[in-house]
Amino acid sequence: MNAYKCLGVFGLAVICSLGCENKTTTTGSVTTPAGTSRKAGEVKKLTLKAAAQQTIKQGDTDDLTIKIDRSNFDDPVTIRLKDLPQGVTCNMSEVVVPSGATEIKVTLKAASDAAVGEYKVKLDAQAPGLDENVQTLKLTVKDKG
Repeated sequence: MNAYKCLGVFGLAVICSLGCENKTTTTGSVTTPAGTSRKAGEVKKLTLKAAAQQTIKQGDTDDLTIKIDRSNFDDPVTIRLKDLPQGVTCNMSEVVVPSGATEIKVTLKAASDAAVGEYKVKLDAQAPGLDENVQTLKLTVKDKG
């Protein structure tokens, strides 16, 4: 019988040590992984907000403010600008909106010979566990004259 008790105590110790690697916390009657503020069943949502259109002149710089709303999560959000017209650059090819922050500014710079016209620039936002959120910005590049 003592052998069974020792085996039972050993088995309980193994189960407890394995369970220590994956901690959970309980809020109300819902159990979620430790470190998350989201309740089970709540849907994570990311909303991306930026101007629908922006204008820049050849040779100028212009700030672009990008705002986000997070629902049921607070992970960092990575934003990329894609399809900038020839001669227009962004000071950051990729920007991260940190946890707790809701907006970020990037600077667009148009070279003196940037291609004049209207362009569709994509703002691509990504966060862990979510599909990418893509918004289109109409960017107009005007002649410096």
